[in-house]
Amino acid sequence: MSTDRPVDRCPQAAPAAVAAGRHALVRPPQDRAQRTALAAYTAFRERHYEPYLQYAALRLGRSAAAEAAVMAAFTELAVSWTAILGGAGPAAAAWRILHDHIDRALGCGPTAVPASQAVQALQHDAHFLHEQMQLSPERIAEVLGVRPENLPSLPPRAPQE
Repeated sequence: MSTDRPVDRCPQAAPAAVAAGRHALVRPPQDRAQRTALAAYTAFRERHYEPYLQYAALRLGRSAAAEAAVMAAFTELAVSWTAILGGAGPAAAAWRILHDHIDRALGCGPTAVPASQAVQALQHDAHFLHEQMQLSPERIAEVLGVRPENLPSLPPRAPQE
């Protein structure tokens, strides 16, 4: 009876081969978390890029400036995505980051906004997205990162001609 197995010929290699195989199959949990965060960021970017770009273009009036502001916002978002993802409202944080970059492009630095003005700004943005970009209330809530019930009342849109 032959006991000619590859592992028997080189017993010192067996633990290394087994360890290497196990390491290749079982990835550390942080790798999985990083892949999950990257997938979430990619999906978020795909879902929000167009409305962000449209909003920036309408606010800035120049497509090149809008593209630069949106790219800068998504770059900043990517750098801090894991922390933002762990927060209460990633979409709301992303909207604030976009606003900061648009404000800089307009020549105003980002400022700390009191809560009362933040609500007014949110209402203004909701109306802007509704009237200028023709977004539905559900999509507006998603883009702004708020619950639909927290949106201000929006006037019905006139039927398209």
